[in-house]
Amino acid sequence: MFSNFVGPLHYSLLILPSVLILSTYYLLLKRRRSPSSDNPPRLPPSPPALPVIGNLHQVGLYPHRTFAALAQRYAAPVMLLRLGSKPALLVSTAGAARQLFKSHDLLVSTRMRIRTFERLFYDAKTVASAPHGEYWRHARATCVLHLLSNKKVHSFAPVRIKETELMVERIRDASRRGVAVDLSDVATCLSNDVICRVSFGDKMTSDPDVAGRFKVLLEELMKLLGGFFVGDFIPSLGWVNRLVGVNRRVDKTFKEFDEMLESILVEHEGWIDNAGDHNKDRSNGSVEEGCQSFVDVLLEAQRDGKTTSHFLGRDNIKALLMDMLVGGTDTSATLLEWVMAELLKHPRVMKKLQHEVRTITKGKLEISDSDLDQMTYLKQVMLETLRLHPPVPLLGPRELIEDSTIMGYELEAGTLVFTNAWAIGRDPRSWDEPEEFRPERFTNGCLDRGQDFDVIPFGAGRRGCPGRAFALAMNELVVANLVGRFDWTLPDGTKTKDLDMKECTLPTIHRRYHLRAMAIPI
Repeated sequence: MFSNFVGPLHYSLLILPSVLILSTYYLLLKRRRSPSSDNPPRLPPSPPALPVIGNLHQVGLYPHRTFAALAQRYAAPVMLLRLGSKPALLVSTAGAARQLFKSHDLLVSTRMRIRTFERLFYDAKTVASAPHGEYWRHARATCVLHLLSNKKVHSFAPVRIKETELMVERIRDASRRGVAVDLSDVATCLSNDVICRVSFGDKMTSDPDVAGRFKVLLEELMKLLGGFFVGDFIPSLGWVNRLVGVNRRVDKTFKEFDEMLESILVEHEGWIDNAGDHNKDRSNGSVEEGCQSFVDVLLEAQRDGKTTSHFLGRDNIKALLMDMLVGGTDTSATLLEWVMAELLKHPRVMKKLQHEVRTITKGKLEISDSDLDQMTYLKQVMLETLRLHPPVPLLGPRELIEDSTIMGYELEAGTLVFTNAWAIGRDPRSWDEPEEFRPERFTNGCLDRGQDFDVIPFGAGRRGCPGRAFALAMNELVVANLVGRFDWTLPDGTKTKDLDMKECTLPTIHRRYHLRAMAIPI
């Protein structure tokens, strides 16, 4: 569920001409200085690379598609690219991912150092960005124990149900007014509200000014996370970030997010100081249902000395809250958007899912977790959507911690590792008619969700996303309500075959255009 870092190349295009002018000189110099070897290392297949920039010019606007095409061209489950000065192993098949993460997971359990991420994420103190080590293990365990365990996910059911009901009411209002529902906006608002309630105990939409500021900040943050920053790959060109204003944008965004999180911490500390039971008489979103918010859990742990002070300092708490915001809002909204787009494009699947949901719920308004457990076709629809549209198509880059032999290839320490979840989900060697949306392919339980490497939208191994259960619980409930309580048609007479399914280029792959549909209450 956490962000991929390769995105549009608008920054690199500014410096490529100068780099190419120096390429010939660099190549000649390198050849003159490189010692010959009678036993060169055995390396994975690799496309030709330019001096200095390597294969950076081949990344393109849609890296997951570009890399998938390269892997097909060379018929290679793994490839070695040169991204500036960084060697990068590209994993494009389920078999290669299985071997890598089952046999060599510890070797690739740390993250690439990205300067922008370090600045935005409190010197890489988030679970997603922290290097492998004691701090990362403590941080991940804290998030899982207090927010993402199966027990905690179940305890937040009242929050999910209440927010989903508010969403249903907004859709009913649009239906009464005869206007199309912007499902993209619905998905974004719902995801933000649920994550904010379980993280902070309240929604950011309560105050219009705060809501507007939060939306702009989150959008800017996602743009920065999706940017390409040449200094991370060609260190000598790090000054380019200052030249094009990236550093200024990063500093501004970090400062505003830090101020927002600081105000939240101060507010919650006041509640703890001024009440014997700080949950009492608070009319916020999650605690009124008996679910203590994540920020309160962290502050109490800090105050009670339940963990070491160096681990749970002020910046550490803010970083963990950033994990929840970045990891749980945009990715969940993206999945909801694509699920509804595929259902609208495939009326047969929509009708079959509606029949299942309405048969199990038998007309009752509130859908429980036990109801969702019985909806096998709903789970197949979610899996099929994740196969075709993983929210983060290129999983976050890992880095090899030491010289190693992996899959028979000799790789040097510092080699980046990219797993192309998008390519794996569409690999014809694993899937019959991989471009077709066909949930029935999961009917016989051929895949253990999240464990088999043919579908890995949440990653795998030590660095796999710990928020899988939380994300699926929320998305299944929302989709069940959308299809169970409404019939849907495309607006303005649009035919299903004409529904545009193009992607945008942000780090999480939303639809390029907002999804709009007419809701008809049943």
